[in-house]
Amino acid sequence: AQAGPPAPSRHGAPPPPQPERVRVKTGLVGLRWRMRLLLTLTACLALCSVVAEEVEFQDTPLLSSLWEATSKSDNDAIDRLLDSSEYAVTARASDGRGLAWWAFEFQNTYALGAIYAFGGDIENPSEDLEGKSAIQMCVENPDCDKDALIKKATSASEDIRMRKEQRAEEQRSREEADFDVGSDDEDIGDDEF
Repeated sequence: AQAGPPAPSRHGAPPPPQPERVRVKTGLVGLRWRMRLLLTLTACLALCSVVAEEVEFQDTPLLSSLWEATSKSDNDAIDRLLDSSEYAVTARASDGRGLAWWAFEFQNTYALGAIYAFGGDIENPSEDLEGKSAIQMCVENPDCDKDALIKKATSASEDIRMRKEQRAEEQRSREEADFDVGSDDEDIGDDEF
């Protein structure tokens, strides 16, 4: 039986609409629905915790090579290593240091400019395990002129970026040429195998 329209209030206006009742699924279907919801929420929480974690500091051959190239001012090696991995600029060794720390430590303006050219930030306040930022490697060294070093690195970064883009274009051209080799329209019959 359907109830009639709501009775008017004492003031003559109809009462406010009542929210519809939500039926909670019961039985096996309701249990499956609740389990899916629980699994989805658990997955979301797990993903959030992974994203929130800090990057693990780990010694790698790439970082060892970057340290060596930076300490020896081997600019060609620095270019090759940075070209080889999109993470090279931001990777950190087990002591929490990376390319920016070594570039300031060895006062290597090319490495600092390359960090800029590859999208890094040499003035990032991130700290190593001793609580020092990369720039502190220079600030704490009386022989290091931080402002002059940054100025030289900034001016070198544009040239480094242009050469990086040129190398990337040359690499794309080589890959396209490799792909096109042997692609002339020869018909190979079954009897040729």
